[in-house]
Amino acid sequence: MKKIPLVGALFSHKLFQGYGFAVVVSVLLHVLLLALLSRDWSSDEALRIVPPRSIKASVVEIAQPKARPPEPKPVVDNSAQKARELAAQKRREEARRQAEIKRQKELALKKEQAAKEQAAAQERAQERKKKEEAARKERERQQRLAEESRKKKQQEALLRQQEQAQAAAAEQAEKEAAEVAYYSELLNNLIAQNWNRPPSARNNMVALVQLSLSPFGDLLEVRLLEGSGNDAYDRSVIQAIQRAAPFPELKKLERRVFDNNFRRVNFRFRPEDLVR
Repeated sequence: MKKIPLVGALFSHKLFQGYGFAVVVSVLLHVLLLALLSRDWSSDEALRIVPPRSIKASVVEIAQPKARPPEPKPVVDNSAQKARELAAQKRREEARRQAEIKRQKELALKKEQAAKEQAAAQERAQERKKKEEAARKERERQQRLAEESRKKKQQEALLRQQEQAQAAAAEQAEKEAAEVAYYSELLNNLIAQNWNRPPSARNNMVALVQLSLSPFGDLLEVRLLEGSGNDAYDRSVIQAIQRAAPFPELKKLERRVFDNNFRRVNFRFRPEDLVR
């Protein structure tokens, strides 16, 4: 039969199974504590003072543990991944380059289109300006022709008016001259009928007399402007005028004709004109 040590036997007992070990340790600690408390510390032992000892201190370098070299990392072959990334980067750069080329082409096309549109707009503006200038010149020409036609018609109308006025004036003058001649002849006849020839009167004698008449034919004044040199003949002429007045026939004359020709009228008398 195999021998088991005492301590081992104790700990192998059932009491030490489970919570038994803890109970035994607790009991032993309590016994030790009671033994210490029962000892007299103050009466039996004197206090001993131990003088301090000089301590020589020196710095001791503590050897650091050597660092372990890093473990080598496993080598991973990522060349395929890098190749794929490089290819993707190249594709992206190519795409950006193609996009930039496309943008530049579109920009150039827009500039070219804008330049064409601007040139076309300028050409249309020039054409419109030419048409406007031609229309303006045509309007000015039409206005000039219309103005010339108006002036020509105005001149023709004025000329016709002048001609008509001249014709009317000529007709009026002719009529007035006929009236003046008629009434002058009438006055001469009336005076001649009332003239008595003096014995001293001779042919070729001339007496110039001025008569002042009213519109009703009244004799207002008679003046001898130029004598014949024969007083008897001059007096006979004045007396004949006085006897012939008034002259009511002058009332038939237009006032303008009378004022212009008979308000003051001069007569040149000769014996041969007075004798009928």
